[in-house]
Amino acid sequence: MVSKADIYEEVDARTDDMVAFLEEFIALDTENPPGRNYRAGAEFLADAMTERGYDVETVDVPESVVAEHYPDRTDHERVNVLGRKRGDEPGPDVHFTGHFDVVPAGEDWTYDPFDPVVEDGRIYGRGASDMKSGIAASLFAVDALEAAGVDVPGSVTQSMTVDEETGGFTGLGYLVDEGYVSPENTDYCVYTECFDSSRICLGHRGVLKFHVTAHGEKAHGCMAHDGENAVTAMHDFLGRVHEYESDLHARPTDLPVTPPESQRADISATMIDAGYSENVVPDRCRATFYRVLVPGESADDARTEIRELMDDAEAATGQAFEYEEIMFAEPAVVPEDAAVAEAFTANILEFYDDTTPVVSPGSDDQRFVVNDAGIEECIVYGPGLLDQAHVVDEYVPVEEVVTAAKVMAASTADLLGVAE
Repeated sequence: MVSKADIYEEVDARTDDMVAFLEEFIALDTENPPGRNYRAGAEFLADAMTERGYDVETVDVPESVVAEHYPDRTDHERVNVLGRKRGDEPGPDVHFTGHFDVVPAGEDWTYDPFDPVVEDGRIYGRGASDMKSGIAASLFAVDALEAAGVDVPGSVTQSMTVDEETGGFTGLGYLVDEGYVSPENTDYCVYTECFDSSRICLGHRGVLKFHVTAHGEKAHGCMAHDGENAVTAMHDFLGRVHEYESDLHARPTDLPVTPPESQRADISATMIDAGYSENVVPDRCRATFYRVLVPGESADDARTEIRELMDDAEAATGQAFEYEEIMFAEPAVVPEDAAVAEAFTANILEFYDDTTPVVSPGSDDQRFVVNDAGIEECIVYGPGLLDQAHVVDEYVPVEEVVTAAKVMAASTADLLGVAE
């Protein structure tokens, strides 16, 4: 048995190494889209795990699978990596997983987003919070466990995946589809996404992204009576969506979604496109929508409701409407009394006076483990700050990474039954 004080001491001893690792990791430009340098990212992580004694497998995603989900990005290879460290004694498997793709950095940074800077106790760079720090914390947590004298029973698995920022289908979704993550090989799973070191996340809302196109008939603007204006038809549909939005806001969830304003279903029109010239009546108008699903709703429910709105608009305008789906993610949630949730909550309270679990306002890769693999013992816990995800001058506090690594290490010891 190992004392948690010894575990914490070993994490502290690795702080400088953890920062150096994270600097090197952030410097790898793995922007998605389009999916840049995934091979280099996977090799960097595979080398890190091989040096630590993991049995490592690099998992390439076939081009046909990439084409199914991202047909315009098949020229960028999709590469995931998985390492498993097995002990001499039987026991459960604790699986840490995170994504190493990052959203495009954009402009107006004070710092070079891929030349990380450590300043005032913060590491600045794209992916610092979302979520390369989570991967660093889980790797160094296991290092600290071993340095504290733990002979791991069962196994510890680390997987690092791609494409979470665009749906995760060729990342963790692919690992689940191929059986790398299943109830047969995974007892507890921790997705190291950014919710800060003070709380666990039990699940997330879902989303349905889609286009609706209103069809009309072209005509010269000076003879508009000869055409059917698709913009006018879309105006009718958007009015119905606005009423539908009010109905959705009356569908709250009792789950602790953060922020509280997100504790309801929702829909937003996010893009609109129509027209050829100022003197041509447009024969098409396409709008893009983002429909948020609360736990208890399904994508099928939302599709049915959208189709009813389209039918009503067709009846009112006499014009045709077409639906095209972009992607969907079902909501996912696990119980607060799951063993992995209780272990992490107990160890968080070693560093904070209070903690309250949350549910994410947006979807993430946890759904593949919970919904598709059928593993209920899966939470989200990572050191990154949610309000730093996708922003200019993204950073993560070093202390957050250190604290999260301590909680991860101590919780792993509890789940493996080796902590005092």
